[in-house]
Amino acid sequence: MSGPLLPQVWHTGRFRLVLSRVHLMGIVNVTPDSFSDGGRYLEARAAIAQAERLVAQGADLLDLGAESTRPNATPVTAEEEWRRLQPVLMEVLQLGVPVSVDTHKPEVMRAALGAGADLINDVRALTTPGALQALAAHPSAGVCLMHSRGDPTTMQTLAQYDDVVEEVAAFLSERFQAAQVAGIVAERIVLDPGYGFAKTMEHSVDLLARQEALLTRLAQAGVDRPLLAGLSRKGTVGRLTGRPVEQRLAGSLAAALLAAQRGARVLRVHDVAETVDVLKVWQAVEQASRETVAIGLGANLGDARATLAWAVQQLAAHPAVQLQRVSSLYRTRPVDAKGPDYLNAVALLTTSLDPQALLGLLQDLEQQAGRERPYRNAPRTLDLDLLLFGQRVLSTDHLTLPHPRLHQRRFVLEPLAEVAPHLRVPGQASASSLCAGLRQQAQDQAVERAQDSEAWRNGLARTA
Repeated sequence: MSGPLLPQVWHTGRFRLVLSRVHLMGIVNVTPDSFSDGGRYLEARAAIAQAERLVAQGADLLDLGAESTRPNATPVTAEEEWRRLQPVLMEVLQLGVPVSVDTHKPEVMRAALGAGADLINDVRALTTPGALQALAAHPSAGVCLMHSRGDPTTMQTLAQYDDVVEEVAAFLSERFQAAQVAGIVAERIVLDPGYGFAKTMEHSVDLLARQEALLTRLAQAGVDRPLLAGLSRKGTVGRLTGRPVEQRLAGSLAAALLAAQRGARVLRVHDVAETVDVLKVWQAVEQASRETVAIGLGANLGDARATLAWAVQQLAAHPAVQLQRVSSLYRTRPVDAKGPDYLNAVALLTTSLDPQALLGLLQDLEQQAGRERPYRNAPRTLDLDLLLFGQRVLSTDHLTLPHPRLHQRRFVLEPLAEVAPHLRVPGQASASSLCAGLRQQAQDQAVERAQDSEAWRNGLARTA
């Protein structure tokens, strides 16, 4: 069994960011030549004031850059980069949010982290000699590893890919492993596909369209880390819309929303207030489209308690699922079968998945847990039953809703009545009424609350 626990967290210096929602990284360019706002915030007081505005607008963290990374930008020395950065950094660190420094130079990394910066955002993914060591020397600092090729003077000539998703995934996997070898633990790392860096417009559009495939490819390589996406005001948006940089707000908001819908957990943006509004509307619609679902969980092989906890965490980690409540554990004898006693529970959740898609997710989790079906009602490492999906009634070759034996199974109704006593089973009664009836008539369905139920629930709460 593998996969991320809920929620993914990003350890960034003084802060532990819980990425159960999309976080916004506000951009402050302390440069004379950045493509979007070069020169506007070069003076320290202007940069500090902009940082304060972004935090007031809802930025969850700030990204300070003192050297432009736009195509054909003129490089600056580490001394000049730090001269620009240092007075701004020292003030912005007082704003109560994580502060990132956008640099690839180990000298600047060491100075910034030594001064208290929370993380490094490196467009070269710590490939500059000495960069890995600079990060490893600060065991609480976060880092963003970005895909790119070459440097600002050469990267556009290196935009050649057979499959941009596969090649970006391979690069980020390699850099993730290199960071871990250097002593940078996974929880400190997020990954950035590098939209616009050594990529044509077509490459960036393909990468955004297939961003979920990128996340899947990374997970298959053992890299279960959050994705940061930066498309704000970039050339790709300009070429798609035909707009100059100062007129790219609408295109940037569309790109940010698409990135969030496709799994990005951090968005690096110039226009924080407007992006906050877009995310509010999206999240409200997502919430309204979710239906209440009851899932029955059971296991009687292996470490059943640990397997059920893992299954709950996996369900909750899915972006289209929101975990509402989990019952206590109940110990029951097998019904119409032989074998060890079962541990059973019920999880109540909301989801925007349709019933068939949710069934597919449940079956995939059972397979990951090693479930086999040698014969009917065989003992199992994990059993996940779709009990109720709102008030839907459905009958197909693969799925019946509500679960056809729900009203007859006390080992399901006891935990269901605990978490949702008034929830009505279509065509029947409430969960609590059905459960009360079975208590009176089904003497063979011995069901008792497990002694370690409180520890089980507390353990789930610590990971949620």
